[in-house]
Formats: sequence, C-alpha cells, structure tokens
Amino acid sequence: MKKIELTTPENIDVEYTLADLGSRVAAAVIDLAIQGFLLILLAIAIVLIVIYAPDFWDEYLAWIIAISILINAVISYAYYIFMELNMNGRTPGKKILKLRTIRNNGQPLTLKHSAIRNLFRVFLDMLGVGVVSIFFTKEHKRIGDFAASTIVVVENDIPYPLENLTEGSLFNSLHLSEEDNKLLQDYFVRKNIIINSSILKNKLEYYLTNKYENPDVLKNLGDIFSS
Repeated sequence: MKKIELTTPENIDVEYTLADLGSRVAAAVIDLAIQGFLLILLAIAIVLIVIYAPDFWDEYLAWIIAISILINAVISYAYYIFMELNMNGRTPGKKILKLRTIRNNGQPLTLKHSAIRNLFRVFLDMLGVGVVSIFFTKEHKRIGDFAASTIVVVENDIPYPLENLTEGSLFNSLHLSEEDNKLLQDYFVRKNIIINSSILKNKLEYYLTNKYENPDVLKNLGDIFSS
C-alpha cells in the first residue's frame, strides 16, 4: 500500500497509509446498502399510508411528497456528514474497512470539510467520476477530497489502549493538567505513525518530568513511557 507523509500544525511529520480503490469502493458499497435499507423503509411507509390511510394520502399528498424528498436528501447527503462528524472521520463502511477521512494536515474533519467533500459525492460520484479520480490521482483522492482538502487513510492500530490513558488508575494517578493530559494521549495514539517518534518521546518525557516533580508522578510517567 502507498504511504504518504503529512506535517501537522505542530510541525510533526506523520506517515499514513493511503486507502486504495478497492477498500474505498467496498466501504462505499456498505454505506450504500445502509442507505438503500433506509430508503426501502421510507417506501414501505408511503405504501402503508396509501393502503391504510387513503384519505390522509389525498389530503396531505403535497406534504408527504415534500417530507419524502427531504428525508431522501438527509439519507443521501446528511448521512455521510453526520457519520463522519460523529465517528471521527468514518462512516459504518469505513469503520468496517478500517479507513478514516482526515484533513490534508492530519487534523480531524470539520463540518465545512465534510459538507464540501460529500456535496461532490452526491453530484459527481454517482456518475463514476469519483472512482476514476481515485484511480488516476497520486493521493487516491476524489474530486470532493481535492475541493475539501481531505484524504482517506488506513487506520493504524493504537499502540497503547486509549482507555488506559483516560480511565486507568495509572494514568489518573498522574494528576496532569487538562492540556498535558491531551498532549500525552495524542502522543500515544499517534506514536506508531510519527516519523522519528523516539525523539518526540524523549522531548515529551523531559517536558513532563521537569514540570511535575512529585515522585509518584515521575514513577508512573516512567512506567507509561516504558510500556
């Protein structure tokens, strides 16, 4: 699989594996199947209204059509935005295939980025333009990815269980500031994909051990960094 190197806003070089055409298509098929199921439920609801409530159908036909169009738009477009923002750049299909959408600088998606990339999905990808673009571009991007400055990568295994950092007694015993908590968590989540992570580890360990002089904190920091 092809690798790509990104520089984060913190000037940290991070290496990701690009998602290939096969995995992206497979993820898209899964998402389309979910959307298709939701649309079938909508169609069944309309049929039931026609059969069992014909008077209601005749009286509120315009409203039913308008609401159906709105629901269809939500399923076709807002589905991706909602999933990506609530699943950290993933949809159910991407989660199963272990893919994630991020920004070109390695940061998570925002509403603006997700809205732009998926707008192109609705109007162009259904015509096959997205597949062609992924196949022939160096970074395997859709047109929407170019417009939104996003990229789809393969998820790397988290080297240290995040729950140990957020809930475990060892991490809680450190009593770090909220900012340092996040700094430490980010390091352990990313250390497998950071280029020259050992240098960053030494700098982070030096910074924390000099800031917190409590012997128990220093011991637990040593246990965490040696894990």
